[in-house]
Amino acid sequence: MAGITTGQLPGATHEVCVARQGIYDVLSRPIGHELLFRASADSVASGVRPGIDDNRATATVIAATLTEFGVDDLAGNGDLFVNVPRSFIVDELPVALDPHRVVLEVLEHVPGDDDVVAGVERLRRLGFGIALDDFVPGDQRWRLLPLCDYVKVDMSDVGDALAGFAAELRRVAPHAALVAEHVEDEQDFLAAQDAGFDLFQGYHFRRPAVLTRPALAHHAMVAGRLLVQLGDAQVSYRRLARLTAADPAIALKVFRVVNSVSGAGRTVRNLHQALVLLGRERFRAMLILEVLATAGHHDDEIPLMALARTRAAEILAPQDPLEASTEALVRIVSELLDVPVADLDPELHRSRPSARVVAACDVLDAYLDAIAEEEVPAIGSPYSALHVSLVYLTALREARALLATVYQPVPRLRAVPGDADDADVAVG
Repeated sequence: MAGITTGQLPGATHEVCVARQGIYDVLSRPIGHELLFRASADSVASGVRPGIDDNRATATVIAATLTEFGVDDLAGNGDLFVNVPRSFIVDELPVALDPHRVVLEVLEHVPGDDDVVAGVERLRRLGFGIALDDFVPGDQRWRLLPLCDYVKVDMSDVGDALAGFAAELRRVAPHAALVAEHVEDEQDFLAAQDAGFDLFQGYHFRRPAVLTRPALAHHAMVAGRLLVQLGDAQVSYRRLARLTAADPAIALKVFRVVNSVSGAGRTVRNLHQALVLLGRERFRAMLILEVLATAGHHDDEIPLMALARTRAAEILAPQDPLEASTEALVRIVSELLDVPVADLDPELHRSRPSARVVAACDVLDAYLDAIAEEEVPAIGSPYSALHVSLVYLTALREARALLATVYQPVPRLRAVPGDADDADVAVG
């Protein structure tokens, strides 16, 4: 399909990276993996630098886990350990991960004040495991010891006092597993065992492995307006689905999150249903992390073409408009990622579209292909080139009207034709 291609829109895709390092028991069996931020596939260190602080690094790791890789794929048979700074602990920023099989590592510079203690207690009630990262003698997080499930100690920070420090931790947090970090060789491994540690992490076992995946970048303005709309309880799911369809990246992430958590094992028919299953709060949390993790792109051609194609598909298949819109959207994602639709459907857990929906989308694609090649469209019955042309022009006009609510922050706009149930919804 020549309407949207990655060649024409280079800002539409980017590479998502996350590193994973195992945590092992005394028999060198992995019991879990720590996720580590990496700015690029060839980064060997955390990559945190000016412009990428702890909040953004954590948001990037969580967003990648939620929408690109999935907890099960990253965790294997164990748990995932994710570093969290203060903002995520005190609920200023959403953790958004399913507590099942996730351990949150409180970073070393987080103070153990009342708000942090309350935040850790809240996260424990939600079901998250709690670890204290890089714990040292005289640590400011001492108050958190009785609340933690793991205490991680960097062997290079303690030196010869390792055994005594481990014994002190045992007295204060008898139920916590002690994790020796920076285990570089066999000698370190034996020393940590002799000191009484339960678990071990370091280059002696394996260096962090960087995982990468091509991903679609969100449109900055569309994502921002969706966040505004999600703050208004009066905005319907129909309106949210229409605006989400303007951004293939966000729509794809919605399907993935629904498939991995609330909608797991359940076939999803269309984007509207996926948003309902996801829920406003989880959708909002996903978007906050996405916006914090990456700046997004500003190529306005993508939302215009996405809206026009999905709306045209709805008009051409009036018996199944939501299914038709979703089919058109999945085809756009397929083109942008250069991945066959057949390879996308299993991870989206989408039901098979009906024959009339497929026929309508095929006709629309054929028309747009012909127009892009400056050829006369060959459209067979029951459609005609004139009919499809009028439908697409109508859809294009409606798309521009809807996008006016994104680019021009006016308080109210006339409803988009065909969106009667949202006619009185405030846009601002």
